[in-house]
Amino acid sequence: MKEVCFIIAYDISENNRLQRLQRLVSSQFLQLQYSVYYGTMTRKRMDAFIISMQKIIHPSDDDLRIYEVEPLENSFVIGKRSDDIMLFSDIGEITL
Repeated sequence: MKEVCFIIAYDISENNRLQRLQRLVSSQFLQLQYSVYYGTMTRKRMDAFIISMQKIIHPSDDDLRIYEVEPLENSFVIGKRSDDIMLFSDIGEITL
């Protein structure tokens, strides 16, 4: 199966749920910003991962968003960077 690139972003209102979701997402995805993650997986695996995340969040209090995106090699950054988590230059080249 083909792997697809995803961005996961969340805003969780309660600290215990936030920590649980952060542990789960960071186990499979790369942190780009505080609550924004990037990773690749098959759609079938992502479906199962979404179910795992839904078990943690509270739908009426929390905001969880998943976007299917192009590979980050095609992206660029404008503005302030964090050297610990940002992998790409301002013209989309990998800066490992």
